[in-house]
Amino acid sequence: MTNNIGQPTALSDRPYLVLNSQSQVLQFELKQQQHVLGRDRTRADLIVPEPWRAVSGIHAVFRQIGDNYWIYDGDGQKPSTNGLFVDRTRITPNDGYCLKNGAEIKIGLDPKNQVLLTYFNPKANQVVLSSKQSIPLKNRSVLLGRDPNASLQLDSPLVSRRHATIDQDSRGNYILRDYSVNGVFVNGQRVTNSVQLSEGDAIRIGPFTLIYRSGELEMQDSGHQIRLDADCLVIPKRLEGIKLAIEPGQFVALVGGSGAGKSTLMRTLLGIEKTTEGVVYLNGDNLRKNFNIYRNQIGYVPQDDIIHADLQVEEVLTYAAKLRLPPDTDVKQVVTKTLEDIEMTHRRNALVKELSGGQRKRVSIGVELLADPKLFFLDEPTSGLDP
Repeated sequence: MTNNIGQPTALSDRPYLVLNSQSQVLQFELKQQQHVLGRDRTRADLIVPEPWRAVSGIHAVFRQIGDNYWIYDGDGQKPSTNGLFVDRTRITPNDGYCLKNGAEIKIGLDPKNQVLLTYFNPKANQVVLSSKQSIPLKNRSVLLGRDPNASLQLDSPLVSRRHATIDQDSRGNYILRDYSVNGVFVNGQRVTNSVQLSEGDAIRIGPFTLIYRSGELEMQDSGHQIRLDADCLVIPKRLEGIKLAIEPGQFVALVGGSGAGKSTLMRTLLGIEKTTEGVVYLNGDNLRKNFNIYRNQIGYVPQDDIIHADLQVEEVLTYAAKLRLPPDTDVKQVVTKTLEDIEMTHRRNALVKELSGGQRKRVSIGVELLADPKLFFLDEPTSGLDP
């Protein structure tokens, strides 16, 4: 194995990588059937400097399959610590990801300690175009929110019409001010009134992730896709080393006999049940440590209905919407759409106690759909449902 110890490579027409860590740039040419990227000088041939702590000793494996290179997380069997991400979707050690010209891979999700890996193939005709949206901040007042006239419209039920503003002060610093109910999080911490932005700050508003960089605000993630990873979950006598990965858009069923631990596992994946070992990750973030950020993006319908029996269906949804959504929300419009989604418009004035078991389950689901969750859990979803 020939070691390339963090030195820029004289590039030919071979595919190559460009790695950027806090403006320090390295280039590596890919010319073997397999390459290993990492900080370990004894096992990696694409070696990054020791201070690049986001990169594991063995962080990624590149394999040439046909005309393409594929990237696999970790050593191809055991995942790396900080992971590999494409649009916040984690690349797995087993499935890997086929690299196209211009593809961008993020090592880690912490903007202050992140490495951006870009793949280039000079022989390819097409380049993957970035879908990122960004706006300049200089010499203007920037409004972020659901308002159609906002500088950057963030269309989600969890976002207020005038959620936050960013203004430049007399010293040239950019100040973010929160005017919302559901809050603004900067680098995982909820903002109290206002905060001065620093280079690379990650701003979370509802499901959206924005990055402040070089006087611009860049949309990193619109929040439409959430990947869940469970890593060796242990609860004595109930869960034993559970590992699983759920990709965005997947429909997953937990099947087992009575008392097998299905509800326990679900509550653990939700962040409700504590484990003695293991971690649940959402888009690479530790769920328990970042629960306040993700709580409004997760829907959960428990096994037993918890809606009030003496209220009308429309009343149940209306009260739930007023509790969960910003006060400037058009509650009537949201409730009307939800009734259509759960096919209960014709029963909107019926009391919950007059409904069939299946109809009650639909109303319970509707309560969760109000906030447009990106990750939806249903415990015993078919109990009482219509055939």
